Amino acid sequence: MRPTRKHHSNMSRPAGRPSHMPNGTVPFNFKSYFENEAYIFYGYVGPVITVFVIIMNVLLIATIIKGKFRTSTHAVMIAIAFADILTGIIPVPFNVIFFSVNHVESFLKIEWCYIFEICQIILPAVFHLISLSLTVALSIERFFVVSFPLKVKRFCTMKNGILFSISVIVASVCAQIDTFLDVSYEPVEIISRNRKFTLTGCRRLIKTKSDEEFITRMFILRFIPCILLIIFTLLLLRKSSDIQKWRRQSTSTSITTASLERMDFAVSLIASIACVTELVTASLLLNEHLNSQYRITPSNALLSGIIYVAYMTVSPINLAILCFLSEKL
Repeated sequence: MRPTRKHHSNMSRPAGRPSHMPNGTVPFNFKSYFENEAYIFYGYVGPVITVFVIIMNVLLIATIIKGKFRTSTHAVMIAIAFADILTGIIPVPFNVIFFSVNHVESFLKIEWCYIFEICQIILPAVFHLISLSLTVALSIERFFVVSFPLKVKRFCTMKNGILFSISVIVASVCAQIDTFLDVSYEPVEIISRNRKFTLTGCRRLIKTKSDEEFITRMFILRFIPCILLIIFTLLLLRKSSDIQKWRRQSTSTSITTASLERMDFAVSLIASIACVTELVTASLLLNEHLNSQYRITPSNALLSGIIYVAYMTVSPINLAILCFLSEKL
């Protein structure tokens, strides 16, 4: 059963039917999120999974920081953990207030429109793609570790891992900086038919891009990282298999050798899961965009909610892989 809708003066319009806009444009509202129960993913399922993700990632970060883990691999793992935390936690306050507590289906004040765009759409996408880029960096870093074992202690330090992660983050943010400029909101005055109230609502204005531009952007930010993940995962698995004999001869114990092999496999498995997840979700998003052309429709609101939950679900799976396959984590 759908919960009873509530209205609050600081977020939504008072009761009453708004007048039509002079040009026929409908002011921005959340009806699309409630028409096919998409709000359930944003207001209930997503926040619960996000809490679990935050706990898991905080434990991972604390374990690495407090332990004797000082390699570049662990530095990149910490960066991924922070990116996953931010991906999940940024939209939670907004989603809980609007979709879980208040069930706001009506028009938003202009200031809440900008908060929605930043917290619900822009920043989660930015940090998710940062996490994806860092996962690619993790597979590349691990491949370097396996390919040049004699140089590991010199180059693959925690400091270099931090610098490497920061470089990847900066490059990822720069590649997405235009997303902050694609959408803007124009204030519009909404007057009820009985003229008992007025509300400064908003009209969502989107910078027009051709399908070719959008596809190119998707290919660069989502599909190319997946291609790199496939390439370096295969190279890592092959190199790890080739170096097993050398490791057994050069390392002091079989436990150390087994630990290194488990870490190689863990990174490969994480990269594979991230690649499959991203390929599927990116393909769905691309298809939905071609049908909706940037509009927030009931179908893409539901799809975005499901994908948001899927991203949050993959994060603890990756951490579980690290916990079970990497000795000490």
